[in-house]
Amino acid sequence: MQLTISAKKTTVTDAIREYAEKRLAKLDKRLRGDVPVHLEIRREGTKKDEDKYVAEVTIRLKKSFVRGEERAESPYTAVDLAQSTVERQLRRLKTRFEKKRREGSIFDLDALNQIEILEPPHPDEVVKEIGYGQLVRTKEHIVVPMSVEDAASQMELLGHNFYVYKDNESDKIQVVYRRHDNDYGLIVPTESE
Repeated sequence: MQLTISAKKTTVTDAIREYAEKRLAKLDKRLRGDVPVHLEIRREGTKKDEDKYVAEVTIRLKKSFVRGEERAESPYTAVDLAQSTVERQLRRLKTRFEKKRREGSIFDLDALNQIEILEPPHPDEVVKEIGYGQLVRTKEHIVVPMSVEDAASQMELLGHNFYVYKDNESDKIQVVYRRHDNDYGLIVPTESE
């Protein structure tokens, strides 16, 4: 594991760095080889003291990524919670890969071994006025060709309510999302006439 630690609107002291390295070293059991792991600790101006620090752990694999973001009153607690979240997601991801292999799916089981080094996306600091509010954050997302089932699985793994992907049959960018009735929806863009 190759750990990179960065800070935003706070400083990472030696004590926090040592604690984070020790805590995230537990992920070595789940990862093979030199997998890049990025930890960002940031302080946010919230009214709640229990949400003051955010720890975001990002692990980028070749065909997927694992991300955990947790908020707490101290950076130590936030790192603990984020590490637990990511470890749980890695267990679920490995279980899904093994299930796909047993079912004979074309989804690559060796994705945990084959990694792609990627700098974690940094939000765009420029605030833009749009319509009814402000655009305050921009994120980049690498789209990987996959089936709608794999996209829904990745969405559930990340705990998001939508997921953007490239359909491996039609080669179009699509969005799978969770509906309010807990079913799924699919957005397929088409050209206007």
